[in-house]
Amino acid sequence: VVFGLQRRQRLAAAAAAASGRSKAAAWAGADVKLMAVCFALGWTVRFGLPMPMGVMPQAWSMLAIFVAMICGVVTAPLPPAGVTLVALAVALGVGAVTFAEGLKAFTDEVVWLVLLAFFFAEGFQKTGLGDRIALSVIQAVGSTTLGLAYGLNAAELSVAAAMPSSAARAAAVFYPITASVCKASGSDPALGTRTRCGAFLVECCYQATAVSSCA
Repeated sequence: VVFGLQRRQRLAAAAAAASGRSKAAAWAGADVKLMAVCFALGWTVRFGLPMPMGVMPQAWSMLAIFVAMICGVVTAPLPPAGVTLVALAVALGVGAVTFAEGLKAFTDEVVWLVLLAFFFAEGFQKTGLGDRIALSVIQAVGSTTLGLAYGLNAAELSVAAAMPSSAARAAAVFYPITASVCKASGSDPALGTRTRCGAFLVECCYQATAVSSCA
């Protein structure tokens, strides 16, 4: 059974990689028309609307940039990260913020912690490490769904002492592993089979994260 699951996971990973390559090849750059709409909206807010009394020009410029950035995130002329960098560049260019103020958030430990959590989660998915750990968990305690829940919760509790941040621990380590365990067990939200065991295991891991963080 384990070897069959491993073969299925390898085929699924190959299909996902091929799909990712096709999507990456299909991206042709920024959508200039949508980007122009975002810039036009920001320009209209900055120069077309009357500035309220008591509001500094710098603050009004930041409002215009913020509105244009939200429009860019919604319409997606670029990926969200690209939209954010463009907004930061515009804010620095027009003098709405200083260079130190614009880059201050990048020195925040919380920001880097969240960013590293996303890196870990992406690495679990792309390298197949999450699938390998999931298959090992299934082989060890996968005779029942309750056994899987106990195994994942025990692993989460053992890691809690070394990784005290619940957000980083859950998002970067245990959610990718839990998702891989669910898919290897035949419970995939994309296939409409999340109620087989996936919903139960995710809820158990969520409760375990909350409990171990308070312990």
